[in-house]
Amino acid sequence: MATLERAVFSQDFEMKDFIGEGTFAKVFKCVERKTGQDFAVKTFQSEDENFDRQLIDNEVDIWRTLQHRNIVSLHKGFYEDRRIWVVLELVNGKTLFDEILNQIVLSEEESRGRIQQLIEGLDYLHRKRIVHRDINADNILLQKVSGKTIVKLTDFGLARRLPQDSDVITCDVEGTPLYLAPETILADPIGAAVDIWACGVILFLLLVGYPPFWQNDDRKLMLLIVEGCYNMAASYWDQVSDDATDLVKRMLVVHPHKRVTAFKALNHPWITDFVENDEERTGHFTRNFISR
Repeated sequence: MATLERAVFSQDFEMKDFIGEGTFAKVFKCVERKTGQDFAVKTFQSEDENFDRQLIDNEVDIWRTLQHRNIVSLHKGFYEDRRIWVVLELVNGKTLFDEILNQIVLSEEESRGRIQQLIEGLDYLHRKRIVHRDINADNILLQKVSGKTIVKLTDFGLARRLPQDSDVITCDVEGTPLYLAPETILADPIGAAVDIWACGVILFLLLVGYPPFWQNDDRKLMLLIVEGCYNMAASYWDQVSDDATDLVKRMLVVHPHKRVTAFKALNHPWITDFVENDEERTGHFTRNFISR
């Protein structure tokens, strides 16, 4: 495993604005003194209750190997005293969660554009035998480039490499409940299919504005997920193309071995042959039920 180098953050970077805070780290904007280039930096402190050096080393080790237009790139990882700094590509934009929370209604074509880019990132990861394990709307950043929206997948804190002799690995039950795959909840060995399940949850949400599984009680939510019990109400899904509906169903298959792969999803007709109707397919619904 790659080790973090020892360096003094303030010698090479100037700390700027606070961006956000997750379970394990705080994120700030920073500027590299030598180049003047802006970056984001995740900071971990050893005094924090959730600090785990091995997990951080694993995240940096995986992130260092990744280079894809739909994945936030790692610039540098190092430590000083009791703090670890992970310097990343800065994405000046909101998250997909913010877009959904603000009730921005997307056309089916716009939804397809976001999902296609996400799946391209997942296909890249899965070909490298990496499972993200935490695909959710908060970990999908949206960057505007020349008027186009570029999807950037971030946060590899739960990511794992698959062994060369197996397509599954045993992991603790971790991640955002709404996006957990049945095999994760059941504590079965998991593989790349868990990312596809979460992608299916996101696609469902983008197309009709409500998630496939929803309960205020997490235990009841888990039971719905394990049983694959979701409802495609005609009042919402009649507005959605048959191909989009079919792809959702292929992603939300309870048995992971029968779930569509990222490669096959990219070759699905909704992705390869998409033609938007003259009248935009959009849903008009509230989205205030979603929580981080």
